[in-house]
Amino acid sequence: MKVVFRVVGNNVVGMGHIYRSLSLAHGMVNQDILFVCDIDSEPAVKNLVGSAYWLGVYDTEEMADKILSLNPDLVVNDVLNTGKIYIDYLKKEGIVVVNFEDLGTGANVADLTVNELYDYSILSGKNILWGYEHFFVREEFEKAQPNNFRNSVSEVILTFGGTDQHDLSRIVYERIKDICKKYQVFVRIVTGPGYRGFTHLEKMVSETSGVSLTHATGVISRVMESVDIAITSNGRTVYELAHMNIPGIVIPQHEREETHSFAREQNGFIKMEPYVEGMSLEKVPILLENLIINNQFRYTLFSRLEKFCFLGNKQRLLDKIFEKCIDRK
Repeated sequence: MKVVFRVVGNNVVGMGHIYRSLSLAHGMVNQDILFVCDIDSEPAVKNLVGSAYWLGVYDTEEMADKILSLNPDLVVNDVLNTGKIYIDYLKKEGIVVVNFEDLGTGANVADLTVNELYDYSILSGKNILWGYEHFFVREEFEKAQPNNFRNSVSEVILTFGGTDQHDLSRIVYERIKDICKKYQVFVRIVTGPGYRGFTHLEKMVSETSGVSLTHATGVISRVMESVDIAITSNGRTVYELAHMNIPGIVIPQHEREETHSFAREQNGFIKMEPYVEGMSLEKVPILLENLIINNQFRYTLFSRLEKFCFLGNKQRLLDKIFEKCIDRK
């Protein structure tokens, strides 16, 4: 079976769509896998996909025709919202279409749409899957050891996705460094491959103690295994933290992230208002200090995370996708 993954990744939408599609592709054993993207996404996709899969780069206007020219049996769209015309154009050729994170008019007409970042239905349609039950972790987390609760906080992780478009790694670190020094809490900053402020942040970190900086690691799970609290954005990382039993503070980086409903106290996270340029983030050190000194509150959040385990979700989702392909035949 030939499978075409259409993905997007840049400084605005981040890298999560590429990571998710790569993880799903790795699970499609013995299938002919191809990737396509638009010109704007080419640098990010080339960097992450590398030589693992064939990659075609096309203008957005010609994307549908280029995909058809590849003669796929299955097209997986991980590009945020799609349109009904585009999805219908693919389906009329007998192609099975699966979409991820799609709130557009194409979501209802795809054979399957997976909106795992939303805990409740925003659109109607029996073909749409909602909620964390359909989230799957990347391969590195399948062997990672979820954390046990520790009575004192020794480490905090800062990580804001693949691009960190607002430079929150630096801004938040500057906000919390005095609190962390006061309580002797080590700060681990992990930045993604698309982060543009690395050189400046690296210089800042090199001039102080009690902090480490890791860039573009392929094994962030190893870093997570030693930390007690996280400060992060409201994307897929929240689910990875939940998988590792790490409570934390969540700062949505834009309005789309604000709609992701999983991050809330009921699920072990304190969610702030979406970040806008110039926001002081004065609440962050206050919230962090409370988590450091208030063991009971931190344990309450931790205990709410223990119920989450995302292992096995990928195979169940693959089974659903392959069922759609069999039904189409």
